[in-house]
This record gives sequence, structure tokens and C-alpha cells, in this order.
Amino acid sequence: MSSFWDSEELLGKLPKNSREEIHIKQVVKNGKEYLDIRTFWYDPADDTYKPSQKCVTIPFEVIAELKSIIQNIKE
Repeated sequence: MSSFWDSEELLGKLPKNSREEIHIKQVVKNGKEYLDIRTFWYDPADDTYKPSQKCVTIPFEVIAELKSIIQNIKE
């Protein structure tokens, strides 16, 4: 199966619930870089996580602004 992205690197995973994970990837399409944050769902038939359509894809030119916003989150 071919990937939509020209290249992708998994940066990390976060648990969402007992059946889903959030995968954070740095991806490239047509020479442009993005941060892809996508929900993956667990498929017990083959014991793997599969990508859902639930995602946000952020262009890398706004990553500095995103980092600034995240740093302002109060725990």
C-alpha cells in the first residue's frame, strides 16, 4: 500500500482511549513540510492501529506560532 505522503517520520504517540491513539508525524508532500496529528483506531482482527480520517495537518511555516501557543497552556 502506498502512502499519501512523500515521506513521514513518527514523532510520537499519545493514548486517546482504550481503542484509539493519536499519532504525531512530520510529513512531506511535494516538497512542503507539515505536522500531521491523526487519530488511529485499533483493529483487533490483525492487532494493529489504523489511520482514521480524523486529523489536523499543520504547515511547518506556522510551527513556531503553534509552539508558542502550546507553551501558554495552563495545566
